[in-house]
Amino acid sequence: MNKSRNKLIFLVPLFVATLTLTLFILAVVYGWMGSPQGGVGRRFCEARDGLIKQPVNTWSNFGFIAAGLAIAWLMWKGAFAKNKNAFTQTTFTPIFFPSLVVLLGPCSMAMHATLTRIGGAFDLLSMFLLCAFLMAYSLQRFFGWKPLHFLIVFALVTAVCEWAGTFRHPFPGMSGDTAFIFFIVVAVVFEALNRCVRKLHLEIKWGGYGLISFLIALLFWNLWLTNCPLCHPHSLMQGHAVWHLLDALSLFFLFRFYVSERQAGSA
Repeated sequence: MNKSRNKLIFLVPLFVATLTLTLFILAVVYGWMGSPQGGVGRRFCEARDGLIKQPVNTWSNFGFIAAGLAIAWLMWKGAFAKNKNAFTQTTFTPIFFPSLVVLLGPCSMAMHATLTRIGGAFDLLSMFLLCAFLMAYSLQRFFGWKPLHFLIVFALVTAVCEWAGTFRHPFPGMSGDTAFIFFIVVAVVFEALNRCVRKLHLEIKWGGYGLISFLIALLFWNLWLTNCPLCHPHSLMQGHAVWHLLDALSLFFLFRFYVSERQAGSA
């Protein structure tokens, strides 16, 4: 991997962060996403009257940007070069994944800052992009696919989730959430097959840390919903903000899980 390409591993996610944050700020200041809608984001407790409708929930999304840039920095510096896998032996994956993690931040910010339908659509898109990555990356490693095949699956999964999310009255049980859960489950199944069939060795502890972080995050998510006893709309303590920060930490642990991959029996 030559030095000029190596720099892109950090520079591309940094560019994504700069561009999307700039577009987010312009969209909020000039009202590009429209007016707040009644039900969008209201269940997440925080409520203020300023330009940023949910500032704590909005700015906590910097956790995703920090996590993505930390991942990019570590990959740029070759921190895990001893392990032979798609993260350490290519430029595509170590550019794509941290760029995606970075993107989750502004997408979620769009909803919490504006409480608009467009902002809500960006927030849902961030969920779909994440499950699409998990699905596509698990399949890529199982079948030994090239990045082009990964991108095809990634695009298809995202499109299916977006299509499922158009159902206002899910039938039969069809919604963006159900599609999201379905692809997550399938990705987990293929991760198990990667270990059992492909004999890929990964450090399970990092997956465990990620799961624990996510479960704690989910607890905060539920305890601070609007009308819950812990909800104080004008407080600086917002459980949904903790949800964002712990989710970002969970994605960093997922990264550590991925880069630990090596063939069973290799040094």
